[in-house]
Amino acid sequence: MKTLIRSEKQNRYYWKCLVKPICEYTGYHQFELHEILKERFILKTSKELTKKEFQIYCEEIRAWAAVDLGLHLQAPNEYE
Repeated sequence: MKTLIRSEKQNRYYWKCLVKPICEYTGYHQFELHEILKERFILKTSKELTKKEFQIYCEEIRAWAAVDLGLHLQAPNEYE
């Protein structure tokens, strides 16, 4: 069993700073987009990711949103 599962702070950042702005831009519902992002970037459930794996997952989403959607999403250090 992994002991470094993603933190609550990472989870809040994901939903507020990544999922919400992409939903506002695309019109997807948050849970629908969550499933799309998981299918696109990871092979397992996001709940199973370690802190480091979740960080990489978020970085991949930010890079994809910048290139494919033209969206600048906050980095974790820009999030309060």
